[in-house]
Amino acid sequence: MSRKRASEPTFRNCVSTLATQAKAKRSSMAWLENSKNMEAQLPDSLILEIFRYLDKRQLGVAAQVSKRWRRVAYDKSFWHTLDLTAFSQNIDETTMLMVIQTRLASTLNSLNLGPVKLTAKIAKDLARKCPDLKRIVFKSVAISGDPAFSGESKQFPATLELMDLRHCRGNFQFMKRLPRHFTEMKYIGLGAESSASLVQNIFGKMHNLRVLDCTDCEAINDSALEKISRSCRQLESICLVECKNFGGTTLGMVLKNCKFLSTLLMRFTKLADTAILAVKWETTVIKELDITGCYYVTTTGLTTLLSKLPQLTYFKMNQCGFRHILNLLVYQEIRPQISFTMLETLDLRWNFLLSAECLECILRLTPKLRYLGVSHSPRVGPTTMAKMLPHVAKLKILEFGPLKKEALSDTNFVKGIVKNCKDIEAVSFINFTVGTPQDTALLRELKMKCKKLQDVKLCNPRVEHVEVGAGGETITVERLLIKMESLLPSPKHTLNVITKTLC
Repeated sequence: MSRKRASEPTFRNCVSTLATQAKAKRSSMAWLENSKNMEAQLPDSLILEIFRYLDKRQLGVAAQVSKRWRRVAYDKSFWHTLDLTAFSQNIDETTMLMVIQTRLASTLNSLNLGPVKLTAKIAKDLARKCPDLKRIVFKSVAISGDPAFSGESKQFPATLELMDLRHCRGNFQFMKRLPRHFTEMKYIGLGAESSASLVQNIFGKMHNLRVLDCTDCEAINDSALEKISRSCRQLESICLVECKNFGGTTLGMVLKNCKFLSTLLMRFTKLADTAILAVKWETTVIKELDITGCYYVTTTGLTTLLSKLPQLTYFKMNQCGFRHILNLLVYQEIRPQISFTMLETLDLRWNFLLSAECLECILRLTPKLRYLGVSHSPRVGPTTMAKMLPHVAKLKILEFGPLKKEALSDTNFVKGIVKNCKDIEAVSFINFTVGTPQDTALLRELKMKCKKLQDVKLCNPRVEHVEVGAGGETITVERLLIKMESLLPSPKHTLNVITKTLC
């Protein structure tokens, strides 16, 4: 009897729990039923607008909820553009063909294949089922040698306007059979592997090409670029960054052939004074110019450029002439006599030969300058730079650093920014230390009084010893080739900008 009584509370608890669960289940079922009724009352157009806030991965999850949601998620308006860079590496050929068939057919305009390898079957399906495909970016190809690819007109997209192969791996021999596919091409990027096969063959029909990016392409030399310029006379932008075999001997002919060329990026090439002097720069429309790391360019070449390009909007010249640093005169002799009324970005960082006289002369002639970078010149210290700030009162971004490390509070540089640059939005302090309450107080004052300031960055690169000067004296400077993230803007008319906008 006592055992029975003892078990009664336990029994009651179990019954109570079961009753509560049953009630909760009925409640959840009722809620689910109500939710279904509410969802049924929503028009497809409203669900469509809600789905526009989802990325492609979330859209795929939503499509699994119900047949109705799948139908809405497959709406063509969602699939004009597809970027697969954030998806798994496990997207194989079969999966990609299914995606083309169910979602992209007759809809796709722009495709970034990301980790998906471009095969003959994928290329064939894109050509046949996506006639409106204009832009494609891919990183791996596996077509050459595939018996499924015969080079027929319908086996590769033929209406492309943009193709980015800069970071692509694989064998590109198959493209040699496709020159007629690229008559509509406006923007193209080649890389180290793709350029080796394509530079001599792919440009023959690209008469509408506007932007050419050949970053790190050993196949691009002076004769190759001159040949390209004969076929692609509408070129507006050429990027030759790290093209180690380009020396500029045919640059004059290239600029003569491409009369609309406004952006020319020659960073870390073998450009020399002789090539610069052979060009009639005054007849060109160059607006964006980058000669960073052109170690063979001396004050002679720089003087020519700065005296014949008044229309510049972007000029970058980091580490220029370093190979001749022991026998060059400082830039004091460079005194431009023309006004750079359109110049917005001037990047002169890592220039050991830059003189205060040269810099001040340029700054006085740049009324629209908004972005400025100066660092590592023994002749332009923080106090000297502070005195020049009244000439550039409209600056939005400033990157500055002395040759040797200095405490922020040891100079009046920050005070100069506060006083003269009311519109400043970002400052990068290179080679400055912030280790005392005075340093911290200066940063606080900068943020408080410059109302538009959004970003303050402290950069302290690795240090090494370099010989500088005719006497061979050794001074401490920052490592030249260190990669520092810059706050200064990049050129506007490049493949990077276009790809980001269109893809």
